[in-house]
This record gives sequence, C-alpha cells and structure tokens, in this order.
Amino acid sequence: MRIAWTGGISQGKETAMSHETQGELRARAIEWHIRLRDGDDATWEAFAEWLAEDRRHADAYEEVESADQELDPLLPHVVIREAADDDSRFEDATPYEPPSRSRWWTWGAGGAIAASILLAVVLFPATGSDRYEVVTAPGERQVVALDATTEVTLNGGTRMTFDRKDPRFASLASGEAYFKVRHDEANPFRLIVGDNIVEDAGTIFNVVHTAGEVRVAVAEGKIVYNPGRAAVALDAGEALVDRRGAARIDVEDVPAQAVGSWKSGSLVYSSAPLSQVAEDIGRTLGIRIDVSPAVGMRPFSGTIVLDGSGVAQFERLSPALDVVIRKRDDTWVMTAR
Repeated sequence: MRIAWTGGISQGKETAMSHETQGELRARAIEWHIRLRDGDDATWEAFAEWLAEDRRHADAYEEVESADQELDPLLPHVVIREAADDDSRFEDATPYEPPSRSRWWTWGAGGAIAASILLAVVLFPATGSDRYEVVTAPGERQVVALDATTEVTLNGGTRMTFDRKDPRFASLASGEAYFKVRHDEANPFRLIVGDNIVEDAGTIFNVVHTAGEVRVAVAEGKIVYNPGRAAVALDAGEALVDRRGAARIDVEDVPAQAVGSWKSGSLVYSSAPLSQVAEDIGRTLGIRIDVSPAVGMRPFSGTIVLDGSGVAQFERLSPALDVVIRKRDDTWVMTAR
C-alpha cells in the first residue's frame, strides 16, 4: 500500500534528503513502530515530522508493509523485547498485539493524522529477540558492559545494537564508540560497521561511523578490518580511514595514547580535515555544526582540550581553528575568515 501525503504538517514542506544508509533507514522505521505501539499524541506528532523529513522514510515503511501482509498470521507468536540493563524485564514478555487499525487513522481525540499513513506491523523473529539497541543523545555518554572483561563506551549521538546471548557481537549503526575487549582466539569479538567487520585480536580500539566513512584506531593489541576479504590489519598506534567510494583504505600512524582521548575531554588531531574536527566537537558537546565547503578540507593539527564550558568554549576556538564561528538559529556555522 502506498503512503499518501495529504495535508497536515507535511503539506507545503520541502523534504530534504538525509545521508542515512538503507540499513539505517530500515532500523529507524522499526524503532518508530516500536515507539508508536503505545505512543501518545506527542509521539505521533514526532513520527509524522520524521516522515516529512525525507520521502525515503515513507519508502522504508512500505517495505515492511509488504512483509506485514505475508506474515500477519504469525503475530500471536511474536515477542518484542526492548533494551534493559538486566534480564528481569524480559521475564514477563508477552506476545505483541498490534494496535487497532482505527487508532492508526486518528490523532488524539479524533483529530486527523497529519499524513494519511498505513503503518507496517514490524515483526521480530524469536531468533533475534535477544538483540537490543542502545542510543545516546548528542553530548551524552554511556558504558555498556558485555561481560566481566569487555565493555563499550558510546560517545554522544551514537546508535548501537548488542546481543544478550552473544557478548562477542556488536553493531555500530552510527556515531562513535570505544572498545575494551577480552580476546578469545577461538571466539573473536566482531563489530559490524555498516557493510564492514572489525575483528579483535586482544584489543582496545575506537571506531567512528558516519554517512561518508569508517574510522578505526587501535590503542592496544590488534584488529583485523574486513577479515577474509580485503583484510587490513592494524596494530597499536595505527588507524585507518575507509571513505565511501574511495579506491583504497588509508592507513596512518597515530599516538596510541590519543586513541579514544575524547573520553577524558581531549580531541587530538594530525592533519585532520576541519569537517572531521567539527563533527567530533558536535558529537561530544551535543551541538550541530555546519562547515563551509571552503574550509571543510582544510587540515588541522593539534589538541583541543574541552574545559567543560560547552558551546562557550566552541566559540573561543575560532582563532585556533582560523575560522569564523557563528550561531544561526539552532546550528553553529563554521566559515572562512
């Protein structure tokens, strides 16, 4: 069934294409469906705004709608489990009961939904019910302990998936995370990053996943990037950048002690493009920074020590970065002097 865009908040809006991958689009569509099953009016309004942001969001729902038509008879057997810090929340898990179709056509006390929407019923197979997602807001950090000797620290604006029954699995959909991994040669830890795999070999490492690239740096031990195909091995003090569409993966030396330095409030760079510097600052401080193409590829070398003053310090970085930094609505803009 096609999603019809009629009136409401989507009417008259220009929809901009986001930089989300197809996998990220599908994951967000699934996430929204979970939130909506018990969503209040504010949740439904936010959902309609998400649809209006990018026409591909509607396409993601059409994809799962097709699956819904075929799998609808299985609904009584579907169990949905959400993330928690202990397994006790799963003890009373019950089969999922989809909301009535009439609720999907109304908003609040009988008001019309902003866009005419037929929501997909998203089915989670029982075999995948132990996977859960952890999402941090920009500027927030969270530590996830996978077992007694393996933990992951998520930087702000990060989305990851873990498996309660498999502590040797993790997936980084977007953002940045720092890994302290217990090595097990017989059962190596594997991180899925988009279409790529990072496999540990007794390791402390940091990974950044953005729309345009994957960056991996090793502080201790060793990792193998994409084992079994175009494998790239990194030792402590080495880093790689895998840019989308590039013919090769760039490998460089980095100070091992600087890997994951964001955890202690320092950002260390050696000839990094200002676009990357701005992205890292925005992720850590929880602000949005747009970088002018005129300065985006300009290299920066140095250490930025965050002093806890937040956006006030960002404004003071203008001379050090040799740029002009201004506030425009809810976005910071970095341009040439």
